[in-house]
Amino acid sequence: MTADNGVVIRRTKGFYYVRADKDEEIECKIKGQLFKDSQYDNQVAVGDKVEFIREHAGDIGLIKALQDRKSFLSRNRVGKEAEQVIAANIDHMLIVSAAKNPPFRTNLVNRMLVAANAGNIKPILVISKTDLVENSFLNEISDPYQEVGLEIIPFTNTQPNKNEALLDVLIGHVSVLVGQSGVGKSTILNTLFPSLDLKVGKIGVKTRKGLHTTTYAMMHRIAENSYVIDTPGIREFGLWNVTQDNLDEYYPGFADQRNKCKHRDCNHVHEPECAIKEAVKSKTIHRLLYDGYVSIFETLSGYHQNKIVYPNGHRT
Repeated sequence: MTADNGVVIRRTKGFYYVRADKDEEIECKIKGQLFKDSQYDNQVAVGDKVEFIREHAGDIGLIKALQDRKSFLSRNRVGKEAEQVIAANIDHMLIVSAAKNPPFRTNLVNRMLVAANAGNIKPILVISKTDLVENSFLNEISDPYQEVGLEIIPFTNTQPNKNEALLDVLIGHVSVLVGQSGVGKSTILNTLFPSLDLKVGKIGVKTRKGLHTTTYAMMHRIAENSYVIDTPGIREFGLWNVTQDNLDEYYPGFADQRNKCKHRDCNHVHEPECAIKEAVKSKTIHRLLYDGYVSIFETLSGYHQNKIVYPNGHRT
């Protein structure tokens, strides 16, 4: 029995839907104990390239092999110490955060930037609902990221003709959209590609948080050689395989300074003569970006409740 190749375009509990030759969609399961020793919470993710077999046309396929991933987006499964791979083989990770309703969440954006860098994905920050705030506020939330060279794309569905930059990013690539519920991920895709006709949710009146409408990750074809993965809203994002010792490898804006500290094992929080903290004092690294690093650092494994020494002696 010969094996066929395909790409996973969506998954539900226990089943994986694979796009094979001629865009045929094959319902598959995992073959036997293929991943019995895996640390993954879900062994196969949307975007994975797989080999599968089936005896006859119309049969359920059996995934027998998973090809190496060139990139991946994963997180620590909430309530369970296991890696949850959200998507694989991605070129761009579009981190969607609303300027308002729900409010912009800096900490969540920072965590997703770390995950993108750890997974070898190019991150792009998409700020949605820009028509709801003043330009001064947009500059305030964008400045820390612009200073480290992050590509930032504003989006509004009230003026579709201003969204060409986002369209250019998506065409010719495999991209994944991530963000909390209610930030407008499905609205963005519907605005740019109306034929998708994705379900769009509303914001909860009491909580001001988004309500889930996308319930599982799914890959959509938007043009030739162009695919986008829409994902469920994320409220918390636990980092997988990121510790206090390697956080600075993945944190935005730290690459040029992290190896200039006096102490080789400097974590840039407690230690004196730290190049990162000196860069904050000289405004080479934005204070808010550094505070975001410390906030994440405190939640990671190995943290000791020592007194934290902030640049200029205080934290804003």
